[in-house]
Amino acid sequence: MKTSFTKKFLRAVILSTAVLSGVTAQAQFRDSVYSYIVSCGIQHPAIVMQQVMLETGRLATPYLMKRNNLFAFRITEEYMHFETWKQSVEYYKRWQDRHYKNPTEDYYSFLQRIKYSGSADYVSVLKRVSIKKD
Repeated sequence: MKTSFTKKFLRAVILSTAVLSGVTAQAQFRDSVYSYIVSCGIQHPAIVMQQVMLETGRLATPYLMKRNNLFAFRITEEYMHFETWKQSVEYYKRWQDRHYKNPTEDYYSFLQRIKYSGSADYVSVLKRVSIKKD
C-alpha cells in the first residue's frame, strides 16, 4: 500500500515538474519575443505583443509556430513561412514602417482602419488579450 502511494506521489511530482518546466519555457520564450519586438524599434510593443499572443494562441498554435509566423501574415490565402521567429518580427517592423504613417493615431484604431484582420471584432478581442506573465 505504501509503495503504491509513493509511486503515485512520485508520478504526480514528475508530471507537475514537467508542466511547470513547460510553463517556464513558454514564459521565457514570450519574454524573448517581447524583448525582440522592443529591440527592433516596433511602435506600441505591448499591443504588438497582444497580436502575437492572439494570432498564435499564446505561442502554441502548431500551424503558425511551425512557420515561425507570429503575426499570421499571408500572401494571398497562404500563410507566410519564416526561417526563424525573429524574421517574422523583423517583417512586422518593415510592415509597420510602411503602413503606420501617423504615430499619433491610436494603434488599435489603426489596426481597425486598415482591417489587419478579416474579423470585424479583431480589435475588441485583441484588447482583452493579456501579455502578463502566467
